[in-house]
Amino acid sequence: MNTGLMGNFYQLAEKVMRLAQFQLLWVVFSLCGGIVFGIMPATVSLFTVMRKWMLGNEDNKSYASVYWTTFRKEFWKANGLGLILTIMGFLIYLNFSIIRFSHGVIYWCLLSLVIMASILFVILLFYIFPVYVHFENGFSRYFSLSLLIGVSFPFHTLLIVIGYYLLFLLFRTIPGLIPFLSIGLITCHSMWVSMRVFTLMDEKKSHSVKTQRQLFRLFQKG
Repeated sequence: MNTGLMGNFYQLAEKVMRLAQFQLLWVVFSLCGGIVFGIMPATVSLFTVMRKWMLGNEDNKSYASVYWTTFRKEFWKANGLGLILTIMGFLIYLNFSIIRFSHGVIYWCLLSLVIMASILFVILLFYIFPVYVHFENGFSRYFSLSLLIGVSFPFHTLLIVIGYYLLFLLFRTIPGLIPFLSIGLITCHSMWVSMRVFTLMDEKKSHSVKTQRQLFRLFQKG
């Protein structure tokens, strides 16, 4: 009983230390890029090592080594991603500022459109990094695929929102955790939910291929 309890406590402590390590790496590499140019590649690297951790790190590479390799490889591409996201966010903010000068029906129509665009933008932010590190796609495809996943799996998208809210309550209750676990826990939650979605997508794809093969055999027999 004690052995089991101590074993579970040890596993939990090991996971907490791993998340703290990931967050420390994120801070260090963000600073290495001068913050402005470091945050995006550091975030992509963080999601990369988080994914590898969840998959069991089968090649047994050092997470710091993976982090550094990803940071160098994805530096410019990740900053390009960040630039596009920044422009999109700025345009939404700009539209919110402009529509206040409208009146009547036009105001409410524009407000509805901007709110819808804002919701889609938030959904995009939920999935863009997990999609980026999990799939090999053309650059523009990351945006469309992230939106498609977020809309197609509303339960999981809601699960991300609920998780963020619970983490917000946790950090508000214990603010001392913020410097050590905030980024790590947020990334872990996002990647965990996203990995569940990716698994469902693979299962649906496998089922679809299997069904197509069965129909093909049926037609051959006919």
